[in-house]
Amino acid sequence: MLALLPAVSEFHILDAGCGGGWYSEQLLTRGARVTAIDASAALVEHTRRRLSSHLTGEPARLHVRTANLAEPLAFLSDVSVDGVVSPLVLHYLKDWRPTLREIRRILKPGGWLLLSTHHPSADAAHFPSSPYFETELVEDHWKWVGKVKFFRRPLTEITSALTDVGFVIDRLVEPMPTDALKAVEPDTYQRLLKRPEFLIVRARVS
Repeated sequence: MLALLPAVSEFHILDAGCGGGWYSEQLLTRGARVTAIDASAALVEHTRRRLSSHLTGEPARLHVRTANLAEPLAFLSDVSVDGVVSPLVLHYLKDWRPTLREIRRILKPGGWLLLSTHHPSADAAHFPSSPYFETELVEDHWKWVGKVKFFRRPLTEITSALTDVGFVIDRLVEPMPTDALKAVEPDTYQRLLKRPEFLIVRARVS
């Protein structure tokens, strides 16, 4: 994700699904002005505590608020944002189009969206009884969380959702495991070489 991040210094970036604020911190370190949102009030509060030093000043470089990406981003004006980062968030939404239309509305001309999501082939392998070309709600068990529900979808739906609302796909990347991972988790490294887990897309306003 960071390798595909355009220059952000002095630009207004939306961290759409900020979680604990890791990407917000990376953006702030690179000189961005950040609006960070998440549907979880607990994670929003964690981000506020973690990045409290950026919440002060005139103007403050960071604003954090609770907001659901399934709802309109009414607190952001038209063409007020230079870029949007959305890390591993959109697969919790059944239809991306309403959210992508809102993101397109707030983006300035030439603005960009950088997102990551589950790789369709990984989901297809993990849920072999599911029809690949359907978008459907699935349930998984993550040992560090428990039961998790999200929507799996084919690659065609991922790309169509973006282009249908006026984005042009700039880059589509299947991230490869690194040598650092190979050194500490060789089995995971080999598995990810055979079945990529994630997909990263960078798209721009057409």
